[in-house]
Amino acid sequence: MATARISLKPAAAGLAAVLALELAARYMPVEPLLLTGLIRLLDILTVLFVLLLFKTKLSAIGLSAKLMKPGFRTGIAWSAAFGAAAGVAAAILTMAGLSPLDWIRGSLPTARERIVLYFIIGGLLGPLAEEMVYRGILFTLLRRWGLLVAVSGSTLLFALSHSLTSGLPVTQLIGGVVFALAYERSKSLVAPMVIHCSGNMAIFTIGLI
Repeated sequence: MATARISLKPAAAGLAAVLALELAARYMPVEPLLLTGLIRLLDILTVLFVLLLFKTKLSAIGLSAKLMKPGFRTGIAWSAAFGAAAGVAAAILTMAGLSPLDWIRGSLPTARERIVLYFIIGGLLGPLAEEMVYRGILFTLLRRWGLLVAVSGSTLLFALSHSLTSGLPVTQLIGGVVFALAYERSKSLVAPMVIHCSGNMAIFTIGLI
């Protein structure tokens, strides 16, 4: 297998613990934005705790120290390429009379301090937690059954974990594939983390326009 590897027990324990947190969040009387930040932080700590509990090295999910810098460089390069491709696609759709910005523009808070908190939670904390779960654990676990299974499985569950009230989650589906392939290519979880964070930040910034 080209990417990092995690054994079944820590992977299953990590996924089960994260799922339990997500289910418990539905019954927590906490303001939604703060609750999201709290759960994402707990997701990160839970994954780290499970790895420690099962004596599993961080390299098992692609977080080895020697791959930090290469992963960061790969993430920046892929972010730039992905952004350029998205820009070209947006221009083509606009010329065709469509409005691609409406597909990704979300509703941001109006208060300045809430906007800052939104960027921190949704643009940084959320992507880090999601990459540890969906690429670090899930993709790495599924990778033993082939790249197609790992990419499709991790992407599908990643998309399903987001709100589906607005229809097909095109952004999440495309993003999930890009994150998975960047992870596979670089062997470093830092790469999809960087792409995910920069992508969310870009989308949120567009939402301010």
